[in-house]
Amino acid sequence: MTVSENKILVTGGTGLVGTHLLFELCSGGRKVRAIRRQGSQVELVRKLFTWYDPEKGEELFSGIEWVDADLNDIISLKEALSGVDYVYHCAAMVSFLPEDRQMMLKVNVEGTANLVNMAMATGIRKFCHCSSVAAIGKPDRGNRIDESLVWKTSAANSWYAISKYGSEREVWRASEEGLNVVIVNPSVVIGPGDPGRSSAQLYQSVKNGLKFYTGGVTGFVDVRDVAAAMVRLMESHLSGERFILSAENLPYKTLFEYFAKYSESRPPRYKAGRFLSEMAWRMEKVRSFITGQKPLITRETARNANTKRYFSHEKIRKAIGFEFRPIEDSAENTSRFFRKYPVYLSPDFRMNTN
Repeated sequence: MTVSENKILVTGGTGLVGTHLLFELCSGGRKVRAIRRQGSQVELVRKLFTWYDPEKGEELFSGIEWVDADLNDIISLKEALSGVDYVYHCAAMVSFLPEDRQMMLKVNVEGTANLVNMAMATGIRKFCHCSSVAAIGKPDRGNRIDESLVWKTSAANSWYAISKYGSEREVWRASEEGLNVVIVNPSVVIGPGDPGRSSAQLYQSVKNGLKFYTGGVTGFVDVRDVAAAMVRLMESHLSGERFILSAENLPYKTLFEYFAKYSESRPPRYKAGRFLSEMAWRMEKVRSFITGQKPLITRETARNANTKRYFSHEKIRKAIGFEFRPIEDSAENTSRFFRKYPVYLSPDFRMNTN
């Protein structure tokens, strides 16, 4: 059976990674089924397809078989997995708000457990889990991170990191029980998507006149590279392994300057150190309490923004010879998309997507 004859299921098909993974798969002639939550919009997915392939984008998009399903609904998962050979699991909840913790654990951990259980029950051939570098944990000394790092329980771990670590444990459990799996751990993913749900909000912040930058350093990776790496790993002989996906380790300031350059905006000019960042999240908490709106800055995001972490991509480079795009290219691609389709930056659009 050839690759194009296999049926593939993608969870999180309307998210940043899921959308680009769908394009990567469909443009390669593969049969794809994608999960979306009931009522979620796919117009942004369609627009991204035509962005990357103006001539055939609509045709490729029309080949997606959309199904309404929920990770915590076993019956809908069983129906979605019917006739499927390979699964790419991209669906996840990302939040740094205390009130979202229980729901995030339910979606990310329990939802993944449900999916791998059904994958084993239905005889899935291979399962790719899109995790996060947050699930790898933090080193005891230094700030260099690779796949050999062992997770340690710590008060410094964010609840998002805890939820992603929990979801990985479910995938490793399934691996021990016989499921053929591979895990990818992207760093901060850059690319065009819904700014209300992804790192594209960093672009929007710069475009809207962001004045402050922090001293933090972290890994960044182009969403197109994440999608391409997932497909190559799934179609390789590799199994039972994890791979960090990170192109460059950059200061946040550098990324903001890239976005400013290609959006024709002014880059942030003032450095927000730890003291100012601590003040900012506390003031934002008060504003949120008074207005009832979700805070734009939380304690976790403020502290992460001043942390320096350096991620290694040597394992995947050696395993399959994978090469990453420069992050400046990622910033340019994101900026060009939103300059052509500014409607996707509007609050109304974000409110109507799931």
